[in-house]
Amino acid sequence: MILGLIGAGIWGKNIIRELVSLSVSLKIFDPNPDTQKEFSHFFVNSLQELQSVDGIIVASPSATHRAILEHIVPWGIPVFIEKPLVTSLEDAVALKKFKSFPLYMMHIWRYHSGIQLLGQIAKNKEIGAITALYTHRCNWTSPRTDTDSIWNLAPHDLTISLEILGYIPQPRSSVIEWHNNVARGMTALLGTSPFVQIEVSNRYSDKRREVRLHGTEGIAVLTDEKVDYIDIFYGNDTTYASSVKTERRFFDTTSPLKKELEAFLAFLKGGPAPISNFQEGIQTIEILTTLHQLAL
Repeated sequence: MILGLIGAGIWGKNIIRELVSLSVSLKIFDPNPDTQKEFSHFFVNSLQELQSVDGIIVASPSATHRAILEHIVPWGIPVFIEKPLVTSLEDAVALKKFKSFPLYMMHIWRYHSGIQLLGQIAKNKEIGAITALYTHRCNWTSPRTDTDSIWNLAPHDLTISLEILGYIPQPRSSVIEWHNNVARGMTALLGTSPFVQIEVSNRYSDKRREVRLHGTEGIAVLTDEKVDYIDIFYGNDTTYASSVKTERRFFDTTSPLKKELEAFLAFLKGGPAPISNFQEGIQTIEILTTLHQLAL
């Protein structure tokens, strides 16, 4: 099996590392001369040379996604593309013509074992009826220059909601922190019962990746993306702190990136499709657009 990779930048290098560890043959296209030197044994000179591969992964800057997809999707080769799908609603609408093609989203947090465990806890009603989901995705600055902090960070939180609750609630309100007309942070509220509160920012001195699931009979917390456990606190709104029962439930720490790449490879060999389809990518762009509009 041979995979094509478009884009070998900061995240593309992580993808290359995982694919090499999985003994996958690669053909890589990236117009950056420095990147070509680093992975010269994998490189091809044009997109056209990827027409013979079994599947294509797109990890180029998101501002290039529309043009790349319009070029490669008609080939009929399965495509796995990094988030966000595109950087505008206009581009998303233009790509709807490809809805019947084998195009799938790399929404990595849907492959995180901790997020999947929170989804199981919610589904099994282990902490009662779910009342709220809080997500915090904050750090200092960003290497991304092709899109703002909201379009870069918030797709993760929207798809975390999809994995845990089974859907993304309707946006209700949002506020955006602007710097020189560039969005660097957002707090947003979606849905009512349960509601989802999202906080994303590139103005925090420390890195935060907390996900909190609140229920009528308890709270379950993933404190960080690097930990291997969920902390569960059992008790309702009237339970005294001294009476709260706690549990630390551990989960598998296999890299979510490795898991989603394995899922794509399995699909190419005849297995089930990856978790996140093309329509999910479109929906994410539509909701991000609404959140932007609500903040104006």
